[in-house]
Formats: sequence, C-alpha cells, structure tokens
Amino acid sequence: MRSSIFHLVPLLAATLCAAAPLEPTNFLLVTSNQSSPNYNSSDLQVVSATSLFDPYYQPALLLRLIGPGYGSLPNFTLTSGTLHTTASGPHGVGQYEYNSTVVAGGAELQFLASQQPQGNIALEGGYLVTVDGESDGWTVCDSKLSSRTLWWKGVGGNCTQTWLHAVTKAPY
Repeated sequence: MRSSIFHLVPLLAATLCAAAPLEPTNFLLVTSNQSSPNYNSSDLQVVSATSLFDPYYQPALLLRLIGPGYGSLPNFTLTSGTLHTTASGPHGVGQYEYNSTVVAGGAELQFLASQQPQGNIALEGGYLVTVDGESDGWTVCDSKLSSRTLWWKGVGGNCTQTWLHAVTKAPY
C-alpha cells in the first residue's frame, strides 16, 4: 500500500504541472477562433502562428499570421503589461529587444526597439492574452500587402474576430 502512494505522488505532480498556467516567459503567440484557453496549441481550433514583420521599413514591427513552413517563431515574455521579444533590426541588421506599445482600440499591435511605458496586456488563466482585462477584442485584418495582421478592435469588412493565446509549442 505504501509503495502505491509513492508512485502516485510523481504522477499527481506531473499532472498539476501540465495544467498549471503558463509562466510569463518564453511563450509563442498564436491566434484561434476558440476563446477557451489551452496551453497545447495543437488542440486549438483554426490556429495560426504569429511572427513579427516590418512591411514598410518603419520603426514599429507588426504581428502577422504565418502558416506552416516558417523558419522560426519569436519567443515572448511579459513584464509590467508589455510583451518583449528579440528580433533583427531594419534590413536584417543587428538584434534588438522589441517591446509592445500600449494597445489601443482600432490599431495594430506594434513593437518598438525602445523602452516602453507600462503596458495594458496580461495573461488570463496563464494562456489567453487580454488588454485591460478584455480578451474578446482581438481581430485579424487584411493589410495592403496581403498579410493578415493582428489588431485590437479592428473594424471593417476585412477583419475577423480572433483570440490571442500564449502557448509553449508551435501549432504545426
């Protein structure tokens, strides 16, 4: 009887760790039409990975949807309401830490290679990305360059509602 209890303790610990909320470091961002959080991106419905890009050689990088076949995906951390990631600088020169700007309605999620004020992003339940406590304002909108970029409360016929999830593994 006593040895059975010792075998159950590691099993219980592993189960609790698998169900524990994601730490706010080293996660990927994916979109899904599913609002319920799930740390396993393969279990999310209509899931898409995201990647940073600069379509106009502007200071701010944007977050776009990316399909299978990517070379790598950015890892993010979250501190003081701001998302952080490392990416190449303009024209692929240098490596910089990019920080999300304060998220505003009707605007794309943007990242700048400079320090930002405290942001308004959080992880609900450890997996679902929120802005000011709301999770249902994310939209994916078609841009001029035929890329699908992430907006907060984007409007128009070319935008569809989505949910932004923080996950540990790539979805495909």
